[in-house]
Formats: sequence, C-alpha cells, structure tokens
Amino acid sequence: MDKRMWIDEETEAFVGFMEECVVDGLKADCGQFRPGTFEKLALKMLEAFPTCTVTAKHCKNKHKRLKEKYQYASEMLACSGFGWNSEKQCIDVDSGDVLDAWMKAHPTKFYTPGKPFPLFHRLEGIFGKDRATGAGAVSGFDAQEQVQEEEENHCPSLDDFGMSANVSFHEGQGAGSHSDACAASGRHSGKKRKQNDILERMVEQVQFSTAEQGRNAQVLADAISGVNEKFMVGEKLEQLGFDNDEVVQVAVKFANNAQMEKVFWGLKDSQKSGYVRSILN
Repeated sequence: MDKRMWIDEETEAFVGFMEECVVDGLKADCGQFRPGTFEKLALKMLEAFPTCTVTAKHCKNKHKRLKEKYQYASEMLACSGFGWNSEKQCIDVDSGDVLDAWMKAHPTKFYTPGKPFPLFHRLEGIFGKDRATGAGAVSGFDAQEQVQEEEENHCPSLDDFGMSANVSFHEGQGAGSHSDACAASGRHSGKKRKQNDILERMVEQVQFSTAEQGRNAQVLADAISGVNEKFMVGEKLEQLGFDNDEVVQVAVKFANNAQMEKVFWGLKDSQKSGYVRSILN
C-alpha cells in the first residue's frame, strides 16, 4: 500500500537522509529531487530500520507531506500576526481573529499554530528555496494541490511530475484582511513560479529519457552485431571446407577466447584456413 504510519524516529531519520541528498546534489534547480532519489531514500530507511516496510512510493508521499507542512507554516510566518516561538519550537498567533482570517484564505490546513514543529528549520534547508520570499510568499498554494486536482481536471500529463495548477482562494474580511492581502499579492508570482517549475522539470525528464534511449540503442546495436557474428562463424568455416566436428571445436575455442575470434575475422579468407588448422592442432 502507498500509505503508512511513520513514527517520529523514522521521520527524523528521513529528514536527515533528505539533507544528505541535498548535500550530494540530488536536488534539481526546480526544487524537486532528481530521478532515482526516492529509491535511494527507501534503501537508506531500510538500512536504518530493517523491520520497516518503506518503499520509494512511501518516501515520495512523505516528502510531499513534509513539504506541504513546511510551506504552509512558512507562509504563515511571512504574514503579520504570526511569529516563531523558539522556546516551544512552534508558531504563535496574535489572536483568534488573525487565525480565523488565515483559515478563510487557506481552508486546507497542514499545520496548527501552537503545535510543536521542531523540524521546521531543518526542512527549510531542504524546501526553503522552493518558495517565493517576502510579504508575497505563496508557498501555501502548492500545499493545496490535492484540492485543485479535485476541482479541475486539465493538463493531466503534468500530474506525472507531481504538479498541478494554482488553487483559488476565498477572500476573508474583517480583522484578518492582512492575511488575505498576503495571499492575493503573491497569487500571480506563485502561478509564474509554478509554470517555470513545470517547464524545468519537463526539460529535465526529456534530457534524462533521451540519454537513456541513446544508451539502449547502442546496447541493441552491439547485441545485434554480436549475434550476427556468431551465426557467421559456422557458415564461414563450412565455406572454408571444415566438417561439423571441426566447426564445433573452433566455435568452443572462440567462445572461450574472444581475442582468438577477433583475430580470425581480421584475416583474409586465404589466411583463415591456416589459422583455424593451427587452432585445431
């Protein structure tokens, strides 16, 4: 199954492994991990927790959940009325009115102010460059991609890259207007940023696929060449006048010594017979 419950020790270890991946350069410019990274993360988790059943899909889902939680909390801190409590390792909010206004503009909740979030600053080193900065930070838009997928069903091919269109937000009123202003001011920059991310990730995937196709084509060509050459050995030896037993003996020697066969094909037909007889003797 793609869903599983993570214990705190597993989550902390997973964050540590993601930090290692960032240091190793496995994070692309668009903020996502490069192909094959989640498989590596799954292996690291299995080494650290031999009895767990973590798969690459589990790691990808956990990465997404942590990113949503971090970006949601980060966007909170970008607006007035919210602040970081270093002692409690959580986000504080000035009043209930501020929080109510925030929730109107962000109906999908990924973090609750006052709840300890000790991994926040470590996640900043992993996801911190994936969002716009300043008063118009819009990372909360990314956090609601699941809602958008239910409301809009266009550009399905982009979902393969883990992306979706921006979600529309309801404007709040009254005492929480400052939170609405933060969401509205960042909407256009958020859309442009997501579009750039999509293009960058598509280019990366195309380049990776092209390289793989080139390698596969070369392997296929080498295989065809080798197969044809093996079929030609018996035919050529028969043309040179050798009987079946002799053909089999030479074929066995060629199979055990590729250099010997290479020399054979490098000779003229008038020289091949003498070379083969030297092998048989």
